[in-house]
Amino acid sequence: MIINTFSSDVNKCIQCGSCTSACPVSRATKRFNPRLIVLTFKRKAPLKSEDLWLCLNCHVCEARCPNDVKVSKMILEERGKALEAHGEDRVFEFYSTWIRALLDSGVIAFATNTKVEDFKAESGLNIPTLTESVKLELRNFLRSISLEARLREVMGFER
Repeated sequence: MIINTFSSDVNKCIQCGSCTSACPVSRATKRFNPRLIVLTFKRKAPLKSEDLWLCLNCHVCEARCPNDVKVSKMILEERGKALEAHGEDRVFEFYSTWIRALLDSGVIAFATNTKVEDFKAESGLNIPTLTESVKLELRNFLRSISLEARLREVMGFER
């Protein structure tokens, strides 16, 4: 599974939980726990596919890790493997959820505290919140290009 790609990072993990305590998703839901994901990788056990899609890829876990474990990279690589194994339905579901969140709020996720905001700003990852007029313009644009239909066409299937 992930042995060759992640063996170095997996072995560096001391299971301290810094990644989970910093993760904005794990604060919002108990379903997502970066420490347990790395432990699953360590044990070479199968990972529930749903867990892979909850990660925001914000890299806050990596910023807090004392051993520089690349949790986000592990998750992204496992997403790729899941997509190869399970096909386009997962891609469509993931991007549809992402687009709905973008249209509803203008952003995909909000920082949960000032440490996250500071890390994202210092790393160049800080995305400003969109104004109402920009959100409306974006919503109209995505409708005008029939994004959902285009995603289905590109992936070669109909729902």
